[in-house]
Amino acid sequence: MINKILKRDYRTYQINIMKGHRLHPYFNELFFQSNNLYNASNFYIRQVYTALHSSKKLQPLQQEVMNTLKNNMEKMNERQINSHHKRLAKEKLKPMAEQKEWKPNLFELPSKDNSFLGSHFLDCLFKVIKQPDYYSLPGQMNQQVIRNVIQNWKSFFKSLKTYKANPEKFKGAPSIPGYLPKGGRKEAILSNQICKIQDGKFLRFPKTKMRLNIGKLALQNAAFQQVRIITKYDGFTVEVIFLVGFKKEVPVKKERCMSMDLGIDNISAIAFNTKNAPVLFKGGVIKSTSQWYNKMRAFHYAALRNGQKPKEGPFHSKKLSTLHAKRHRKMKDFFHKVSFHILKIAVENNVDTIIIGKNKDWKQNSNMGKRNNQHFVQIPHALFIELITYKANEKGIAVILTEESYTSRASFLDGDLIPTYKLGNQTNHPFSGKRVKRGLYRTKNNTIINADINAAANILRKVVPNAFANGIAAVCSQPRVVNVH
Repeated sequence: MINKILKRDYRTYQINIMKGHRLHPYFNELFFQSNNLYNASNFYIRQVYTALHSSKKLQPLQQEVMNTLKNNMEKMNERQINSHHKRLAKEKLKPMAEQKEWKPNLFELPSKDNSFLGSHFLDCLFKVIKQPDYYSLPGQMNQQVIRNVIQNWKSFFKSLKTYKANPEKFKGAPSIPGYLPKGGRKEAILSNQICKIQDGKFLRFPKTKMRLNIGKLALQNAAFQQVRIITKYDGFTVEVIFLVGFKKEVPVKKERCMSMDLGIDNISAIAFNTKNAPVLFKGGVIKSTSQWYNKMRAFHYAALRNGQKPKEGPFHSKKLSTLHAKRHRKMKDFFHKVSFHILKIAVENNVDTIIIGKNKDWKQNSNMGKRNNQHFVQIPHALFIELITYKANEKGIAVILTEESYTSRASFLDGDLIPTYKLGNQTNHPFSGKRVKRGLYRTKNNTIINADINAAANILRKVVPNAFANGIAAVCSQPRVVNVH
């Protein structure tokens, strides 16, 4: 009973497969077939849905699909009846007390009231018409592709319902799921029934004798669940997923707290209510990476687009793809290292709660000047927050995300009231202090403190108003600066 209540806890390990790897052609073909089946499934759903919800005369493709369903309905139900007979035969082998009564689940032609084709319907239809893309994929994987299409449509219907009730929550009306680009590559999901771990270190894939050496990953104390293969730049990323147990609910105590203000020059400014000196993690590495990326991208993109009209291709090149990949790896490596050091500090100081400031649409509505906007928008703070959250939960530390409006302008030492920003509210909020020089904040009595630490302390005050009941002297002390490379 407990296992049903608790959420499963998974760990994902990534292995990059670049061009030249012996498994690259296999993955490429797998993705191509998966992409085709996704579009074929979406095609049938779209044609039926639009045909039955339109008062106009059916288009040729709509008519063709409706005829296909009508002509194959009898064969589909024959399969259902045969399946029903096999199920009954299995039931008769059980003791009388354990036998269940089953009724045949027969299909009906879609109507205006029931115009959506489910995964079971499409699966049976593709088997009857011997759809080539369906049979080209390994068993279960083809069904997973169909389920992905169905899930996208269910998300569309849910969004449409919410949009009709509260249109202000959206930036536009939801659109029906579209087709994947022709020749594109859709992600592949392989369950542990068709993808196996062999000899304690090899990952075996269906329809090929080639195996992938995953080394020590196969020896960990966790249950192998599935393999997810995604396209990343010019190669593939194999994500091996393990079930490590069930997530334990982390209690939110708000006693020994750490608050974080995320930025650019200081990627994270940290304040405590535990009489510890504040900490600044410098963001020079991530800023220089962003500058280097912008410079090189502008150079390669200008060379690529030279002499081309605005809508003429190409818009992408191998050099640009390599540039994106290198930047992504650098940033992810940096955030992993910083999050590790942050959690190390939290554990050493017995922190029970980490509070992180994050505003809704802060990237879209950023107004920090052209140069700072470019750096801030490009830094993946969401990834940073995600890494901190899962590492903190592993240590039994709760993480709270809170909006951070006015935390940089309000004076922490003067105890300024920190309002919450509301769109359209033109109220001018007076504050005791102000930001003076780069990175410094002057309070009402001319005390100078670090501006980012002031913001971090205010973020903590927003969530735990009495967090500094035991004193604020530590916040005024010289922050410890940490450089991570």
